[in-house]
Amino acid sequence: MPRAIRKDEITLVATGDVMLQRPPRLTRRSALRGLAGADVTFVNLEVPLTDRGAPQEKAVPLRAPTRVAPAVAAAGIHVATVANNHALDYGEVGLFDTLESLRRAGVLAVGGGKNLDEALRPAVWKHEASGLRIAFLGLASTLPNSYGATPVRPGIAPVRVHTRYVLDPGTLLEQPGTAPYVETVANARDVKQACQEVAQAKRRADLVVVGIHWGVAYGFVAGVQEDLAEYQRPLGHALVDAGADLVVGHHPHVVHGVERYRRGVILYSLGNFLFHALAVGAKLPLTQDYPPYNWEGLKSVTARESVLATVTLGRRGVRRIVFTPTCMDRSGEPEFITGAQAAAVLGRLAAYSARLGTRLRIAGGRAALEM
Repeated sequence: MPRAIRKDEITLVATGDVMLQRPPRLTRRSALRGLAGADVTFVNLEVPLTDRGAPQEKAVPLRAPTRVAPAVAAAGIHVATVANNHALDYGEVGLFDTLESLRRAGVLAVGGGKNLDEALRPAVWKHEASGLRIAFLGLASTLPNSYGATPVRPGIAPVRVHTRYVLDPGTLLEQPGTAPYVETVANARDVKQACQEVAQAKRRADLVVVGIHWGVAYGFVAGVQEDLAEYQRPLGHALVDAGADLVVGHHPHVVHGVERYRRGVILYSLGNFLFHALAVGAKLPLTQDYPPYNWEGLKSVTARESVLATVTLGRRGVRRIVFTPTCMDRSGEPEFITGAQAAAVLGRLAAYSARLGTRLRIAGGRAALEM
């Protein structure tokens, strides 16, 4: 499956969610070694880095000390999106501390800022050898109250979603307690603004990569519905139509499918890559006990599995993606996996992708998408 990289190509590695609370351990099987050979790496940083502030009124507020920032860079991470539902868990000061600590560590940060313009602003990374320029943007549809940036308020780059709950009287009479059917649609104005930013970024760079926090966390989707929320595919398609070459999704905490759409590729969710808060024995910092949700799914084996996406890029976009299966160990650190577990992860990835009309080739313990 490996092949030589041409001089006009570069490699980008994208991971699932990253939530460090301490410097990671680089073991023999560590999947962090998969970042080392990439020209550029892109992650979703699922935690504010701050030593100040007070937790927001929400179910699970997260944070890590600012001293973790150098470990983000040392792990081989070049670009991070902070556009997620934990970026402001410790208020605006927590967001600002995160952006500043990443900047000091030499990591480009996107998706958050002192106002909407700053939150939407792309970071342009240039590959010196080939001259290729990649514009990175971060967006989020997971927006706790007041987390979305506005022209006059700090926050993260928002694409709001409208939700409708459909109650079927006939089914409720026959099966009381049935979950409602959930319909979702992205806010048209937000989609238009996000797409305008993507189009502008395309004029400044050869390639555009969008990180987006979207979808529904594992365990919170009724079994009678698809894993993807209804708004996700239209939104992903709109971003590609606007000029995105690669859309990298996060938030569901499990692996979802891959879709080849026109000249772009949409990775709906890569799962959890590194998540110290989900270590065996660790307790999620829950601040409410009602509704009495069952959070155990977030610590299941499925939620510990992920795929590392190694993307080959050229001037005309994505040329190839190789997916390597990983799983977090007992301490929340990522490790490469083989055998039956690896086959199961890749099988799910291929099956979900097939539903989206995209075929992956599995061989040698990896899956590949050829463009």
